[in-house]
Amino acid sequence: MLYLKVKYFPLFIKSKLLKKKSKITFKRDKENFKNLILNKKLSVKWFLNNLEIFSFFLPKDKNRVFNYLEIGCYEGLSALYVMDRYKNVNATLVDLWDLPNRNSLPLTNNFEKVEENFNFNLKDYDFHKVKQDSVIAMRDLYKKKIFFDFIYIDGSHNGEDILSDAIEAFKLLKINGYIFFDDFLQHDKDRKIQSYDGIESFLLLFRNYIEIKYFQNNLVIKKIL
Repeated sequence: MLYLKVKYFPLFIKSKLLKKKSKITFKRDKENFKNLILNKKLSVKWFLNNLEIFSFFLPKDKNRVFNYLEIGCYEGLSALYVMDRYKNVNATLVDLWDLPNRNSLPLTNNFEKVEENFNFNLKDYDFHKVKQDSVIAMRDLYKKKIFFDFIYIDGSHNGEDILSDAIEAFKLLKINGYIFFDDFLQHDKDRKIQSYDGIESFLLLFRNYIEIKYFQNNLVIKKIL
């Protein structure tokens, strides 16, 4: 992990400053959203740690029509934020829900309850729910020629899984679109292949087709070719 921070050190520092700026810019948005979720069923609220920088890369025009794909939804907190903020978003939300979250998240082993919470939290919104393995789901979307402006990847953090998700997501990403990766610099001693190893492979493979826009515990890339 350290060698990646060294390799991308100028971008790492620049991103740290951007994170500070985004916390100021989206402070009110965060407070409003925290009030919105008071009556929601949520066992974790980790998305709130990333909300400001996440918002920075979303469209500035809240009336814009755009396609949003989320891989790994859990109880729907991040999806709720996007759909409440953007009334014209076309959201596709992908998760398994019936398998233990490989993200070291299982505060509960009752994954039926997690899906029930997801359904409750998003019951007032229109979206396309896909209960399927992420790679299979994205390949189906590609066959249907459905492409996206913004993709949020927060599924399995195993290196091999995040690499597979990244490759399939890139195929679905429109030119000038963004992929936002969650927690890619975390180290888990129980993982055989770390998430940042998978991401490093992705960055190497697609280095001529992307720009890295943000590099901290989250990673944001923009598709340029």
